[in-house]
Amino acid sequence: MIYLKIDSGKGFFLDAEDNMQEIHDIRKEDILRLLDLATDSSITFEMDEIKDGNIQNEAHKIIYDKIYGKFNELLKNKARFIDESGSLYLDAIQKYTDS
Repeated sequence: MIYLKIDSGKGFFLDAEDNMQEIHDIRKEDILRLLDLATDSSITFEMDEIKDGNIQNEAHKIIYDKIYGKFNELLKNKARFIDESGSLYLDAIQKYTDS
């Protein structure tokens, strides 16, 4: 599923109600929800890539570029991130599931 999209010269994100919203309306809650989805190993997190001129709105270009860059970096290291997160909390998970 596509979560960050470029259409008609603007950037969009998929909100909690599965509607595409303009990227300038994104809130921290939306970013946190998207981060949860991006790090979910059962989800294929797709994003449109920024190419020359496909976002004409300057505000959208700046916001989308920053968010896209961070999510792209996270997705490239998704397996490592999931492994490290699992091992970081492994002791606590075992402690509370064995009790």
